[in-house]
Amino acid sequence: MILKFFFYPAWLLLLLLLPAYQAQAQEQQPDTLSLSRVEAEALFLERNLAIIAERLNIEEAEALILQAKAWPNPELEISEVNFWATRHQLANGEGAPPLFGDRFGKNRQFSVQLEQLVQTARKRKKNISLQVANRELAQTAYTEMLLSLKAEFRTQLAELLFHQNNVRLLQQQQSVLSQLIRAQEAQLRNGNISKADFYRIRALDLAMRAELKEALEDSNEAQKELKSLMLLPASVTLFLTDAAPLPDQALLLNQPLDSLLAMAERQNPAVLVAVSDMRVSEAEHTLERALRVPDLRFNTNYDRGGNILLNFIGFGVAMDLPFFDRNRGNIQAAQARVQQSRHLHALRVNEAQNQVVKAYKDYQLLADLYQSLDEAYINELDEVLAGVSRNFQRKNINLLEFLDFFDAFKENKLLYFDTIRSLESKKEELNLLTGTDL
Repeated sequence: MILKFFFYPAWLLLLLLLPAYQAQAQEQQPDTLSLSRVEAEALFLERNLAIIAERLNIEEAEALILQAKAWPNPELEISEVNFWATRHQLANGEGAPPLFGDRFGKNRQFSVQLEQLVQTARKRKKNISLQVANRELAQTAYTEMLLSLKAEFRTQLAELLFHQNNVRLLQQQQSVLSQLIRAQEAQLRNGNISKADFYRIRALDLAMRAELKEALEDSNEAQKELKSLMLLPASVTLFLTDAAPLPDQALLLNQPLDSLLAMAERQNPAVLVAVSDMRVSEAEHTLERALRVPDLRFNTNYDRGGNILLNFIGFGVAMDLPFFDRNRGNIQAAQARVQQSRHLHALRVNEAQNQVVKAYKDYQLLADLYQSLDEAYINELDEVLAGVSRNFQRKNINLLEFLDFFDAFKENKLLYFDTIRSLESKKEELNLLTGTDL
């Protein structure tokens, strides 16, 4: 009974902890996350830390607008307070009666002043306009970064899809070679083929294994980039469930180049940032011009016992005299920034339009190449490869013919996958340059 009493809690504790250990072991094992490209993009937009951080710049700009709308606080000053009065002072001066009651303020001198700053030349309104322009700049920078990251993300998706297809293709070819090598080993033992032919196939198999290793490394690199953008754990393996997607070429190819150039001038993210930066510099210049006008400081003060009047109330106004500093340096610097921002805007427009022309011409060349590829022919290559392998084993074709077709099969498939990847990349480049989603 004593042994049962001590062992029972131990077994109970083990049963309670076992699911936790199993869960931890499952977490340490690599998991495969299968997603479509649409699902992957939704997850990317939700979890990307760079997008979240950039969005906070807009909130910061909103807070600065709120701060710019605040009026300056009034200033209260209490001075000239004597905490005691000596006998000599009372004997040689005049005493002061209490201010309240029997003793409060008796023989006590003090001064109270209230001052309020009043900004002139509409400085407050111009500062608000500057902060509004900064908010627009933050919003435009956020849009630019979002479009840029989306283009990068979609390009990386096309890259991963290409590597998935490439790995699948090489694995298929390696499977064919493995079956062929097993059959050829039997033929070699029976003396039906030469060692030279058998070793040529083995050499091709080794080269295929090395190429597959490189393809897997490239796939791992694409995985790393995508998982960083999507904030996925390192143990997760991302798998895209989409078949090789065909870009919607009609919309892009039917777009006149002049229309794309006009969109780039109006909507290109870098151009929009340059426009917002130009507005900020103009608002800064306007504010600097207003700062040359002195502000006014109105004050009212109460003085007890420090004047010919026991209780003195006075009013005043103060201002800087703009003799030495008229803010000329800051105004000239702001004017130079305005001119600089205008030149940069013209430069960004020119760069965007030149990039659109190049990307559009490259896309047309890729579209022509893609249209020249017979999709039915590409899809039938798998069946043809199996047939060629059987004919080689039956000695209906020689080794040279088999190797020629084997290389041609791989090159045609890779050309097809690479053309789709390049089309996707150029389409996203045009989307970014024109600030649209064509």
